[in-house]
Amino acid sequence: MKHLFLILILLSGFIIRAQRSDETLKEYFLDAEFFFIQEEYMDALNDYMELYNNGFKNNANINYRIGICYLNIPGQKNKSIPFFLEAIKNIKNNNKDSEYKETKAPIDAYLYLGNAYRVNNMLDKAIEAYTKYKELLNTNDNEGISYANNEIEACKVAEEFMSNPLQVRKTNLGKPINNASSNYRAVLSGDGNTILYMNKLPFYDAVYYSRYENGAWTKPINITPQLQSEGNQYVTSLSYDGTVLYLSKEDNFNSDIYISYMKNGRWSESKPLSKKINSKFWESHVSISKDGKTLYLASNRKDAIGGMDIYKSTLDENGEWGTPKNLGSVINTKLNEDTPFITEDEKTLFFSSQGHHGIGGYDLYKSVLNENGEWGTPENLGYPLSTTDDDLFYYPWNNGKLAYMALIEPDGFGKEDIYEIQVVTPEIIEETITEKITEDVIEEEESQEEIPEEKIHGEEETIIAKELFLNPIYFDFDSYKLTEEGKKELDKIVLLLKEMNNLTIELIGYTDAIGAASYNKILSEKRSLSALNYILAKGIDAHRLKTIGLGETNFVAINRNPDGTDNPEGRKHNRRVEFEIKGVDENKVNIKRTPVPENIKIK
Repeated sequence: MKHLFLILILLSGFIIRAQRSDETLKEYFLDAEFFFIQEEYMDALNDYMELYNNGFKNNANINYRIGICYLNIPGQKNKSIPFFLEAIKNIKNNNKDSEYKETKAPIDAYLYLGNAYRVNNMLDKAIEAYTKYKELLNTNDNEGISYANNEIEACKVAEEFMSNPLQVRKTNLGKPINNASSNYRAVLSGDGNTILYMNKLPFYDAVYYSRYENGAWTKPINITPQLQSEGNQYVTSLSYDGTVLYLSKEDNFNSDIYISYMKNGRWSESKPLSKKINSKFWESHVSISKDGKTLYLASNRKDAIGGMDIYKSTLDENGEWGTPKNLGSVINTKLNEDTPFITEDEKTLFFSSQGHHGIGGYDLYKSVLNENGEWGTPENLGYPLSTTDDDLFYYPWNNGKLAYMALIEPDGFGKEDIYEIQVVTPEIIEETITEKITEDVIEEEESQEEIPEEKIHGEEETIIAKELFLNPIYFDFDSYKLTEEGKKELDKIVLLLKEMNNLTIELIGYTDAIGAASYNKILSEKRSLSALNYILAKGIDAHRLKTIGLGETNFVAINRNPDGTDNPEGRKHNRRVEFEIKGVDENKVNIKRTPVPENIKIK
């Protein structure tokens, strides 16, 4: 009897603990939902993962929500795919996804899976997911079907754009501007000596300010306290002279535009602009003209053509902003337009859009003012400036000759960094060549000093060709990040280019045989561009370099053993960028390459 009593006590304790555990998990769910609605995806993810690791691993709804979280966290979007794949195993229409007991995912899981594939450049799989999503929709859901069709078309356009990438020079601003946290939304003064940007701190988003002095950026100052912001004000624009800052202030229900002035070495408390600019709708962004008299605004006010549209407002004779006017259907579409920036000469408008001819999500566009004072048809800036992910806040400087943008790159400090962007156009190449010729002429003139008589009539030196071992650079699986060994090989290329001014080099990227051919083609292009950007950063002229990505072709080693098993060592040799060097003087340099080991070499 005593044993029975003890068993009952233990059993009752287990039941109480189980009940408490269930209550605790429900609290995690409610907390996660709160953060999810607030779009605080990292916090929501932490709580959803508590559920996932405590009995919800096979819950389609939790997998669906974890996938959405990862899809909204920069640098971790690839992690969303396995969770969406688990979610689509158990879906239904009209599920109650916001309820704790829901176990099924909505059919939107296929839509988000398509988005996840798209932003990770797995375009064939993205099309399959979007197509399946269309099949599951009600036939009268015209909006959903139209959206899916747009995304399918975007994937096809992406393949076209990626097959003809731009040559882009990306220069990380480095420390102290960038650090291990996210740095983004950078704006600069007209002289380039003032920069303001956002820095994501653990508990809020801070506004930072720095000056370029004595050849370097000063230590950035957190001016959030000066603005008296609660961490919810975001940089949008800066006056040409660098003394007037425009911000968007966001809460759960509204976004308005605020302004702050530099006075006596400090930024003033930010104040809202007039009610003609700030409506009861969402005003997310402004850009100010060089003379400070024209303002371009992104808003979803009631006369918008789609969701967010771009508007223009001018100062009247009393110094008040006039009612913003919609820029019309040439610029605005039925979807969203955002983050407009006007150049100093007010002839080119850069902006982001979901609705124009693009390759997925928000793409980057520019529109040029014609002789009649009308905006021309927007032109996509092209890949890799526009990507299959959302591309926002492209800040043009010096009439668009340069731009500043937050990117996640292999050479970065961990998260988003601010980069200076330059598209290498034929005009820029011509300018670079002209500058180089001028420098060479000056250098030659300066070197025309008296040469000792014995040197003039002395015996000519015999030149013996030196050997240079130049190997391909290799990459980790599914990566285009340069390794330290790869950088050492590229340093040899840089030295060679500096020693021999007539050389040109083609950087040819390859992959192994694993993965979709279309994805591998893009990956190989990214590998060659990584090598290009590294060499450009060392001061080599862009006109001497060319990149190409050939994907899973021209294997130098076996990908599989004769019995069909995987051969990782062989695949490693296929994941490479090779160099085709033209103009080498063989009397000076004898280039050799280390052969592929015989046991894995293609016979």
